[in-house]
Formats: sequence, C-alpha cells, structure tokens
Amino acid sequence: MESAGRRSKRKAEAISPTRDSDSVLTSSHKDRKRRDTTNIHDSPPSADRNDLAADSNIAHEKANQDTSETEDEEDEENAEDSLDFEDEDEENSEDELDDSEDKMYGQYFDDDEDMGPPECEVEEKEYYFGGSQEFKLIFKAYLQEDDDEFERWMKTIHVSCSYDGKEIGRGFGRYVDRDRIRHTFWRDMEEPCEELSKVAFDLFDRHGRLKQELRDHTIRKGTGVWGSELDIGPLFFIEEVCVDRDWRRKGVGKRIVTSLIEKSRAGRRAPEFLLVGPGWLSREIEPDTQGKTKLEEQQIQIRVRGVAISLYRSLGFRRIGASSFFGLATDPTHPAHTIPSGADFDPTDPEPDFEGPETQLVEDWFGDPARSSWRLKLLQERLPLQHAAFTLPDGECVEFFNKFKISNMSMDDWGKVDRFSKNALHVAACEFKVQSVRWLLENANEGQTLSLARTTEGYTPQEELESQLESKRTRREHGMLTVDISNNFLGFPSEAIGCLAALRAVNNPSELEYARMKFGCTCGSCIDGFLSPRMKFALLCEAEVTHDMLKDGVEDGEMWSVIHDDLFTHVARDIQQNFRTNKSYRQGFANVFGHAAVTLQADKAPTILNVQNTVRDSNEWPPHTRNFFQRGGNTESALRIIFEQARDQDEWVGDGMHMDVFENGINALPECRNDHEFGFVASVCGISDLTRLYG
Repeated sequence: MESAGRRSKRKAEAISPTRDSDSVLTSSHKDRKRRDTTNIHDSPPSADRNDLAADSNIAHEKANQDTSETEDEEDEENAEDSLDFEDEDEENSEDELDDSEDKMYGQYFDDDEDMGPPECEVEEKEYYFGGSQEFKLIFKAYLQEDDDEFERWMKTIHVSCSYDGKEIGRGFGRYVDRDRIRHTFWRDMEEPCEELSKVAFDLFDRHGRLKQELRDHTIRKGTGVWGSELDIGPLFFIEEVCVDRDWRRKGVGKRIVTSLIEKSRAGRRAPEFLLVGPGWLSREIEPDTQGKTKLEEQQIQIRVRGVAISLYRSLGFRRIGASSFFGLATDPTHPAHTIPSGADFDPTDPEPDFEGPETQLVEDWFGDPARSSWRLKLLQERLPLQHAAFTLPDGECVEFFNKFKISNMSMDDWGKVDRFSKNALHVAACEFKVQSVRWLLENANEGQTLSLARTTEGYTPQEELESQLESKRTRREHGMLTVDISNNFLGFPSEAIGCLAALRAVNNPSELEYARMKFGCTCGSCIDGFLSPRMKFALLCEAEVTHDMLKDGVEDGEMWSVIHDDLFTHVARDIQQNFRTNKSYRQGFANVFGHAAVTLQADKAPTILNVQNTVRDSNEWPPHTRNFFQRGGNTESALRIIFEQARDQDEWVGDGMHMDVFENGINALPECRNDHEFGFVASVCGISDLTRLYG
C-alpha cells in the first residue's frame, strides 16, 4: 500500500512529467480528503455555460512522426557517458573520489527523475483554432509507464496541448482492465491514487459491479438507464483535465477530452464505458477564492463544477444514478444516449455550509467534523431534537423527547431537518438508539411524516441506516486509505438490529428473523441468517462433485495421491503420506465431503460442528471417516477445500465455471446480498482466512 507521500509523487508524475512539480502539487496540502477530482477548466468561474461550445473550427489534422524514442536513447547515452569516468589521477584521495561519485550519480538520478516515467505510443496531431485569427495547437497523446504492480491491469493515458512550444493544457486518465482484478477490485483500485479509489468505492461493489441502489432505488437510480451492463468490461476513467487561464473558452479543453477518449480506444484497448467525476482543483480556483467568505468560495466551487458538468454532457456523458459520476457508453444503442442533456438527472444538493469559522479548525481536520464544538452548538440552538439524538444516551434522549412533546410544540417542529434534510428519526436510527427510534415511530410519526421523509441523497430513515450498515460492513477508512473489510464481517451490532426491526415494523422478531437482519440477508431465505440459497447450491455442488472424484480410483493409493494432491493440501503432512498406503484414510477423507453434502441437503449450514454431527448420526460402516479422524484428520481440511473451490469457480470472484455448468439451476434461485461472500460465510462456519488454490 502506498503512503500519502508516494501517492503525491505518482500524482505529480502522472499530471505532466515536463512541468515543475511545485506547480502540480500545490493543492495536495489543501484537500485533506479530496473528492470530485476530475476537472475541466475550459471556462473561468464567471463564464456562461454557453461559452463551453467550442467556437474553434478544426481545419487541419496532421500526424507527426514520433521522435521521442530517439531523443530518449540519446539522453540515455549521454547520461551513461557522464558516468563512464576513469580515475586518471591516482594521487586523488579516496574521499575526493567518493565526493566525485556522489556528485555525478546524484546529478544523474536528478536528471532521470525530471524526465519522468518513459512514454510510449506517442502520437501528435495539429489542430487550428481561432476562426479569423487562426493559431495552431499541438496535441500530444501518449501512454506513460506505471509501477510494475499496476501494469498488469492499468494504463495511464496522457494528452498535452502546446502552443509555440509551451504547454497550455493537459489531461490524463486511467484505462482499467477490470476482469484482471475482479476478485480484488476494491483493493487494487485503492492503491494507485485517491481518484480511482473514489470511483471504485462510490460507484461499484467489491467485485466491480454497479451498486444495486444505483440500479433500482426509487431516487438513487436517477434516470434509470444504467444497469448490469456496467458490471462487465474495461473502463476508462478521465481523472483530470486542465487548461491554462489565458487559453480557456477556446475549445481546448473539449479537444483534450476528445483526444483522451480516442487514445483510450486505440490499439487493442476497448473500454465499454468512459467515466468522469466533474469537479475542481483547489490550485486552479485558488486565485478566485482568495479573500472570499466561505459562502462565496462555495458558490465559486458550485459554479465551476456546473461548467465542467455542462462540458461533459455536451460530449454525451450522462449521470450514473444519483452519484457524482458520469458515464459514456461506447455502445450507440445504450439507453443513456436517448437522454437529452437537459433531461439528465441532478440530485438535490445540501444547503450551503457557510457558517462557523472562516478557517478550518484542528478538531475539524483530525476528528469528526459533524461533532465539532461549534457545529454542535449551532445544532442545539436550531435543531434540539437532532442534537439530542446525536449526543445524548438513548434513555436520556427519550426523556428529552417526552419533555419536548409536553411543551406543546407543533408537529412541524418534529419534522424539521438539517442541511442534508435529515430529521430526528434519521439521526436516531444512524446512532443506533433503539428506544429513541421506537419512541419517535410511536409518538411523532403521524402520517409517516418522519419514516417516509427523504434526505438530499434520497434515503428514508430505514434506507439511511441500511446504507450506513453496508458501509460499515465493507470498508474502513484510515486517513486517506480505504480498506476492504468484507471478509471480516461477523454481523451487525444488536443496537443496529433493534433499529432495523423497528423501522421495518418487525415486532418481536423470531430467532431466524433476527439472524437474517444481523447478517445482512436480503432474500429472506438465508439458512441461519447467512447462508443464501445460491451460496448453499454452490457449496453443495462442490461437496458432491469432490466426493465423487475422490471415491474414483480410491483402490490405487499411489495414483490417487498424485491425481488428487491439490484436494488434500490442507491435510497434515504425515496423513498425506499415509494416503499412499492406507485405503481407509483415503476413503474417510472422501467421505467427509459426502457428509458435508448431506448436511447442506438437510438445509443446515456446513459448520464444523454440523458436519461432525452428520458423521456421528450416519452410523457409517466400515468407519472410514472415524479412522481418518482418529489418525489426526479433521473436518476443516475438507470444508476449506469446498469453500475455496466454490469461490474459485464463482462468476464474480473466480473463473465462472460454476455458472457455465449450472446456469439454469442458479437462476431459478433468489438473489441475495450474501451470494458471493465466501470469506464471510466460511468464517461463520469456522473456516477463516481462505487461500486461493489456483492463483
């Protein structure tokens, strides 16, 4: 995992290897957790959106011969020559020689660092802009080598624009071969830069599929034209586009974006979708925000983002659900192409946050900004119900609500919302205050005014809680680092389950209902709350198939051990050696898979205890399985293989073989949030830290 310093260096190199690093990194200390990071500055903040239409008349296009490789070779030879010194003067002291080496090697490495990563696939084109006062601009598109750990699945594409030898605009993006990192999508996308991390965690689930809520949620789906097609294929993410101030409003930014798109489709690259998250760069709007109030600064940011959004919409990009990202499908028949620019979805923005100190306080930087002292004071003055739900213990909060009701406040007071349109029920639910949630539902929810109210993001209190729990289940943030913790999930806390039950109107839930809420079941059919029908089917198929395979040829110990050595990799070494000579041990190990299948057929989770109980109840004779256990074998060695093989053949986590063979049977079963959570389900069954059998 890269440190923040290393990320800053990669960012500087990626933006433009020919620019002074100081001009590139000026915004790194200004944004603690920068979001909305892809930017267009083709118009100044004060420009009208109509100015985005390029008035340039492209008259000529000329491809120039790439001479960069020759220049690189000459530079490399010169650098090598500078190192090829001889110690002609033997009377020089050893210290002088060391000093000479330090200076020469230091100069060499400084020059090499200034050159930046090597460029390839360089292509230059000339375009003429300006109408009657025509001027020629050179657009250079190229790929730049990434770190070895990213080369397998990511390519960084750059476009620079120059006039009379001086760079006046630049942009870059990342081509992502999603299929190469499907089983570690979040982890891999998090590492190169913060922008890829944001698009991965905000737009997709851990397997690289479009988030469910952006497909079918009443509000979060937006126009509703984006769906499962976004789950498949390579992506190209436009990370940054910037034009020098004197060259804006001339169509340069639009041409840079177009050149990036064209380069992303060159050669064997074939992105299914192009993505962008329009926003602003702090270093670019800094001259406009100096000396401004917080409100004026926010207005400038909103205006600049609006200009960027208009530009991308003019190029065919449309908002993906209610997210901050926009997509362009390469398929001309995609329904997004039927949405007029003016009919695209725009989510409701929160009320401007212009109150409080003009400069950010230390407590806002290093703590939860929502809990900073000045914010809590304002909240207490204006929204006492939300303040109570946010700060008081559950019991005291209920007492406060009772006193508030006795004071003859109107029902309108109960429905007041903050700048995100969150009412008291939203806050109490997300603070896991069960008694407070129940009190509000019973005493202040006339006409469901609280329980059906939506935030600016489109969430009811129940949906807001479910969204928060999903985030807590899957990720944890450490500063600028976001970690996928999905496999560590062991269930939601009891307080959260109590709030869910109240909001779903589930009074006195049964043990099974409670377990399903605890483990995030969405199908209503999970065995013991966590084993979904599709997961059960996948494990059952592996158990039955593996049992049959191990029974085949069990008479020949030598051949059996050679053919099936990958299946007993978790068995103790000494028992593996005994397999060659002891048929009963071989048969006993094979039988464990059969007993696991019987357990699953009985609609029981394949926990170690459940499978052992199945073995005991089978009255197996001859007692091969008992012999295997008495020799030191265990149930876990077989269950681990079942889980690992089922995962490695899953359509999203593995190679898809299971879906290829059993598609009809799988599609006949209901879908569930837990369908592909092999690490989590295995852990609940007593099998932790699954390994990958085949790479």
